Amino acid sequence: MKSYLLTFLCFIFFFTSSFSQTEYIEVNSSILKQTRRIKVQLPRNYDSNEKEYPVIIVLDGDYLFEPFAGNVDYLSYWEIIPESIVVGINQAGYRNKDGKLSPEEELPTTSGADFFEFIGLEVLKYMDDNYRTTPFSIIAGLDYMANFSNFYLLKQFPLFSGYIMLSPEVTPKLPERLKRKLDKIDQKIWYYLASSEEDVPSLKSKVKTLDSFLSICNNPNFNYQFKMFEAGDHYGFVADAIPHSLLSIFSTYGPISDEQYESDFLTAESPSNALEDKYLTIQELYALEIPIRTRDFLRTVDAIEEKQLWDDYQRLSKLAKKEKPETVLYNYFLGRYFELTGQPKRAIKEYESSYGLEAAGYLNSELLLNKADKLKGTFGY
Repeated sequence: MKSYLLTFLCFIFFFTSSFSQTEYIEVNSSILKQTRRIKVQLPRNYDSNEKEYPVIIVLDGDYLFEPFAGNVDYLSYWEIIPESIVVGINQAGYRNKDGKLSPEEELPTTSGADFFEFIGLEVLKYMDDNYRTTPFSIIAGLDYMANFSNFYLLKQFPLFSGYIMLSPEVTPKLPERLKRKLDKIDQKIWYYLASSEEDVPSLKSKVKTLDSFLSICNNPNFNYQFKMFEAGDHYGFVADAIPHSLLSIFSTYGPISDEQYESDFLTAESPSNALEDKYLTIQELYALEIPIRTRDFLRTVDAIEEKQLWDDYQRLSKLAKKEKPETVLYNYFLGRYFELTGQPKRAIKEYESSYGLEAAGYLNSELLLNKADKLKGTFGY
């Protein structure tokens, strides 16, 4: 197991170091009255486009940055999560001061209050001023700094949309404070909490207490997942928790899953409408406008065929003409509609019109031209 984990981490490191862009930046902080170092990983093709990206702030960046950066690069390469800008905050030598809390109020105080404002007023502002960012941002931390991250959620207007809490060292007043806040919150929040059966016993107990408060929150704006890993000590389970947390927060973003296919597409009166709704939801939740993936068009075809909703091919063809006009999708969908509704001449015309257009998955102009020839043979045209 340890050998496999080491191999996987080496693979992730090679994957990100070979292709991503990492910048090391000295931030001269007027709040901290010192210069602090941050690491920034940009998406692979950042310089060749004008897209905007979510931001993931990683506390304890001196050792958590690379695992997060590697997983983000790998998962976004396969379009499972969106490409994102990963920012690591180097806290070596400053960690205890950065997370300092008042013993009585259990809130950031003195150097902790300064670090709290440093992230909110200087680091995030630096990212917004110097990079193309979306309003969707995530903060992540381990134990001491994971607990500290929660105070951004307790602000009147939470600073982050997503919170990744890896074995947080939960302070006594925090669970009730979070529950009160999340019961009434009117903005979408993603909260991922994780520990391990082999975690430090006191930390595992605190995590379970926090879960007992959060798991009974019924606010639809609060998207919560708790994961207790079976293996891995306090540091070891983190290698599994990082990709799991990213998949949890960005679950809606990825291609149509088997679960989503069963729950949303096979139950829909119009699978093509379900497809359009999926991408509108991605835009609403993550502030990202992305084109419909070819694989999702083809998965929608599966639902149309399974439910025999031939009229829905017309709606799907309109989406294809808008989203993928350079491909054979429009002609295939419309041709399939005409073929299945007893209009072979019109089907042949659409299939033949695909000549010279780009392939889309398993569909290409040669396949469509063959379909046209078969219809001609069947009907004697």
